[in-house]
Amino acid sequence: MEIGRIIALGLVGTSLAVVLKKESPQFALLLSVVTGVLIFFMVCGYLEGLLQMLRETAERAGVGSGYFAVVLRVIGIAYLTQFGSQLCVDAGETAIGSKIELAGKILMMAAAMPVLTALLEMVMNLF
Repeated sequence: MEIGRIIALGLVGTSLAVVLKKESPQFALLLSVVTGVLIFFMVCGYLEGLLQMLRETAERAGVGSGYFAVVLRVIGIAYLTQFGSQLCVDAGETAIGSKIELAGKILMMAAAMPVLTALLEMVMNLF
């Protein structure tokens, strides 16, 4: 089961980082980042099947490919923002992590703007 391997990698990375933190905080941080990136790559393989299933569902529901692309872009920004922010928080840089979160929120809003504009135009045409 994949989650077992991910948890094992996370626990080993965490244990080694805790031990290294006393002697070499720089290597502990590097180990933490590398562990996070490895876990991210372990789950990336599942994204292709998930995206294909979402595309098929969107086609059956009659959702335009433009709207679907916007939704995927917003989801991608959200996941990457959280990943980057958490790396900063883990490194003790909470302020930078907060700024990454703010930037992610602004970029998600900007990415969603075409959908919001189309929705507002549709509502205005009803009246």
